This record gives sequence, C-alpha cells and structure tokens, in this order.
Amino acid sequence: MDGPPPLPLREQKMNSEEKSFLLPKGPSRLPVSGLRLKRPASDENEPPKVDRKRARGPLDPTKRGGPVTAAPSFPKPPPAAPGLRSHRQAGGRRRSSTRTRGTAGVAGPSITAGSRRTVAAAAPKPAAAPAAAGGGEKKRAPWDLKGQVSDLRAKVGTYKEKAQGLAGENEALRQRLNQLEGELKQATARNQQLEGQNSVLALELQTCQAQATESLQRVEQLVEQEQQLQETIKSQSQTIRELESAGRKAREAKEDLAAQLEAREAELRLAQESLARQAQENEALAARKTQLEQKLHESEMERRSLHNAVQELKGNIRVFCRVRPLLGSEKEAQKQGVSHLRFPPDDSKSLVLSKAEESHVGRERKEDIVYEFNFDQVFPPSSSQEEVFEEISLLVQSALDGYHVCIFAYGQTGSGKTYTMEGPDCQDPSTAGMIPRAVQQIFRKAREMEAKGWKYHFTANFLEIYNESLRDLLVLRPERGSELEIRRVSQCTEELHVPNLCYVPVASEQEVLKLLQRAKANRSVAKTNLNERSSRSHSLFQLRIEGHNANRELHTSSVLSLVDLAGSERLDKSLSTGDRLKETQAINSSLSNLGLVITALSNKEAHVPYRNSKLTYLLQNSLGGNSKMLMFVNISPSEENFAESLNSLRFARKVNECVIGTASNRK
Repeated sequence: MDGPPPLPLREQKMNSEEKSFLLPKGPSRLPVSGLRLKRPASDENEPPKVDRKRARGPLDPTKRGGPVTAAPSFPKPPPAAPGLRSHRQAGGRRRSSTRTRGTAGVAGPSITAGSRRTVAAAAPKPAAAPAAAGGGEKKRAPWDLKGQVSDLRAKVGTYKEKAQGLAGENEALRQRLNQLEGELKQATARNQQLEGQNSVLALELQTCQAQATESLQRVEQLVEQEQQLQETIKSQSQTIRELESAGRKAREAKEDLAAQLEAREAELRLAQESLARQAQENEALAARKTQLEQKLHESEMERRSLHNAVQELKGNIRVFCRVRPLLGSEKEAQKQGVSHLRFPPDDSKSLVLSKAEESHVGRERKEDIVYEFNFDQVFPPSSSQEEVFEEISLLVQSALDGYHVCIFAYGQTGSGKTYTMEGPDCQDPSTAGMIPRAVQQIFRKAREMEAKGWKYHFTANFLEIYNESLRDLLVLRPERGSELEIRRVSQCTEELHVPNLCYVPVASEQEVLKLLQRAKANRSVAKTNLNERSSRSHSLFQLRIEGHNANRELHTSSVLSLVDLAGSERLDKSLSTGDRLKETQAINSSLSNLGLVITALSNKEAHVPYRNSKLTYLLQNSLGGNSKMLMFVNISPSEENFAESLNSLRFARKVNECVIGTASNRK
C-alpha cells in the first residue's frame, strides 16, 4: 500500500497523551472569558439566555469520537482511539508484508498480517463514549459550567482508559515483536549453519567427483591393458588361478599376521603404559613405605621408652605374693579354712596375717596379733595361672625390648613355687606355669616385630644349682662332664656365661617346651617330712634374646631368667639327715646370701656380695642396673606353717623396699 509509513505505537501513544493535556484539569470557579451572560433588566430571576450559533451540520461520532457538548471555551478532545486503531492495523499490515518479503528464503516462522490482526483483535476494545451510549442525553444549559466541566472530565477519563488499553496492547505487540525478532535471529543463525554445511558438502562432493574422475581414468587404462593382455591371460589362465589362490592364502595369512601384530603392539603399548603406571605407583608406595617405616620406627622407639618408664615407675624390683589353695589333707585338719589369712576386698595389694595369743597361765586369751603386708600384687588361693601371668606379661615384653628380666619364686618348701613357675605335669594350657607362658609370649611378639624390621635369635639353657655346684639339666646324667664354672665374657664387661654349658638355639615355643620337659625329668628332687616331692636345687632357665634391625642398624641383647628356688626348711621340722641335711644347709645358705644381696642393694652399699653364692653370682646381671626383677613369694595356707610364712613375707617386704635402676618413684 502507498502512503506514509504508520507511526510507531509509542509515538501514537505520546500524541494521544499530548492531546489529552489540552483538556482542563478540573472545574474552576473563576469566570471564563467570552462566556459572560447577559441578563435582561426586567427579570433577574430568569436564567440567562444562551446565544445560539448557526449549526454547521450534524457531528459524525465515528470521526470525532462521539458527540460533545457545545462549550465554546473548551477545546474538543481528538478522536484518538478509532484513528489510532486503524492506523495501527494499517501499519501492522505494512510491516508484516515487508517482513514476509525480507525473510522469504529463511527457514522458520514469519510475521504475517493475520497474526497482527489476531493480536489486535485479542486486545480489549475501548468503551463507547458516554454520549453515544446514552443517545438521548439531555444537553446541559450554557450557564451550567460545572456540569459541562464534569462531562468533560468523564470524557477525559474515558479517553485515558482507551489510552491505557492501547498502551497495554502496544506493550503486548512489542513483546510479540521481540519474540519474533529472537526467532528470526535463531532462524538466521540456523540458515548460516546450514549454508556452511552445504559448502562443506559441496567441497566434499567436488573431491568425490575428482576422485571418481581419476578412478574412471584408471579404469579406462585398465580396460585398455585388459584388452591387450586378454590373449596372454587365456593362455596362462590356469597358472594365474593357481597363483591367485596362493596369493589369496598369502594375503589372508598376511592379514592375520598383521592383525596379530597390531594386537601384540596394542598389548605391548598397554603393558608399557601399565608398567609405567606401576613404576610410578611403586615409587610413590616406596616413598610412602619409607615414611611409614620411619614413623613406625619412631613409634616403636617411643613405645619402648614409655614402656620402660612405666616399668621403672612401678619399680625395677617388684614383689608378688601368692597363696596356694588348701590340699585335701589340709582341709580335714583345718576345718575353719584360712581364717588366719585375710585379703581385703577393696585392696588387691594387701595381706593380713593374724594369730591368736594365749596367756602363759592358759586361762586368758589375749587379742589376736595382726601382721599387715603390702606388695605390688597379692593373689588369693582362687587366682588362676592366667590371672597371675597377666600381671607379669609387661615384664616379659621388657625382655624383648632389650632389658635383662629375672622372675623367681621364693618360699618354704611345699608352698607352690614349682606349680607357679612350671605348672603341673599334665600338658594343660589352662594350668601352664609362668615359664611356658612367658616363652609363648616372647615368640608371638617376636613374630609381630618382624613387620617392623626386627629379626630375633633365641638361645636357651637350663641348669640347676645343687649343693653350690652347677648342673646342666639338658644333658643326661651319664654324659655329664666336669663341674661347670661361672666366667666373665671379657674384662671390659660384666656379662657372665658358663663355659661347657649346653646352649640350644630355638626357633619356636614348641622347641622350648620340649627342653623344659627334658630338664624337668633331670632335676634333683627328693621326699622329705614336709614335702613328698621337694625340689632339692635351684633351677634356672635362661633364654638369651638377640634382636637385629638391619634397616636401622640397631641391636639388642637381653636375658630372660626364670628361676624356681628351692624351698627353705626348718631342720627341727624337716628332721633332715645325711644328704638331705647337706641339701637343706646349702639351700638355706644360698637364700641367706640372696637376702644379703637384696639388703646391700636396698642400702645402696658400694659392695654387693654377689659372689658369696652361685645363685646370686648367676643373677648378678638381673639384679643390678636397669634390669627388671620380680619375686613371687609363695605362702602355704596351713596354720602350722605360720612362722615360715611370716618369715617369707618379711623377707619379701625387704625385697620390695629395694630400688635399682633409674627410677626415682616406686609407685
């Protein structure tokens, strides 16, 4: 369509708003120029007559926006709504036709006049002018300026509503326009992409055509050659078929070999990559292992130091008291049980002995005499072998850490020393003594230490001190040689050894248990008035422990000594004579020398009489320095042995008061 392009909706809205500003904003009580009414002088109460003007013809409501009251002083509002709607529809048709022509070659949605008309039809239509709706509305008098102003305000409100509706319609069309413009951009981009693909495909088509042309030329050349060689082929067809068959087989074999080669190369590449990754992982693991080993070593050294500090705080010399149960014959003679022994329920380290004291006349009975003793641990008759060993297991660990450890049982004959140290003759794990349990723990812990880089070698020996002479319990009696003597390893060390003694390398606890059974069969025992099977010698089992850590260049050497001392006896009760008398005297003498050594250590004397007895001389390394020593004082529950039990407990208390090593506090 020809003609000037339509104005944008925004401009149309602005024009309508500018025109609406020409209307009066509100009624005014001031006189308006040109509207001065003339009143006749004859009648002041009549309304003024309005000057009638010549009518110019009927007003067209479709062109003027409806009838308007004749007010000479107010301009008429322009008919914005109908003209704006027709102008917008016409402009929309022109824009849609233009846009259709611009995007004819683009795939995608296009803006058509129909869509514009649909949007315009969906917009709300402005309400009709009040005058047109009313039809027969009465015309106001010329002097009713306030009413005319009110009518004009109503019309202005109507026009504003129309303008707002048109503004909303304009905004909806603007949003639709933005949406269609976005779709147009997407379609344009898609078109450009398809054109690029079309160009690539065209280039590929040209390449294929060139290749086809080249192939066609080759085919023509081959056809010519084929025509030239047809005669030769006819004469040699059989040979060619055979060669072709062989060639096919060769090609198949070659293809198979090529495929196998590719597969092997792929496997080789994968293997090389895997090997490289594993090498990197191994390096990382090696570094991590070194770090963990260093941390583990530091932790192990710290554990050893803390463990030794704890043991020294507990005391390098400790005393445990154990009371055996009553035997069958003792239960019949002692109906009241062990009433003279009392174990405080809230204190596992105390033992109380009480004895009834009668007057010399025999008519009065004095109060019971009470003897209280405190030790590191007291085990009542109900204690099991396992409970006792739990208390000494930490000392056994100290032997594996490189400290000399000595555990011995002391007490009168028949108090249960051999049962505590070795256990009964039957091979029952629940009643095994301290020696087999300690050996089992040593080997178990040694296997655990292998993960930390430690290797251990063990050497065992078993001897007895009988009448102040040394006997090897691992050698049969007919094969015994000369008497054994104690010697120093060298002049620069206090380490002792016994030449010609049988030292047996052992690698497991089973081997050690076999040695214990052999030594037990060879030990000197005899029947006395106090014990049917009394040990007549001190038995000494020693396990030398050599530890090596090659990675850290560390070495430890220690000896675990487990001693079952012979029982002390009173000659007036044992009535020993002959050989039994000599044995009793030797036993009591060595035990007395052990008491002198303990007293010297307790008093911190400069000279300690270790050499007064073979027993103390052998235990010299385990009684001094930073070595650990534990003494079991075994007590008989029989009341008739009250005096011997009291003497044993007093000696044990003296041992418990002794302090050796670097510990400054006992408990």
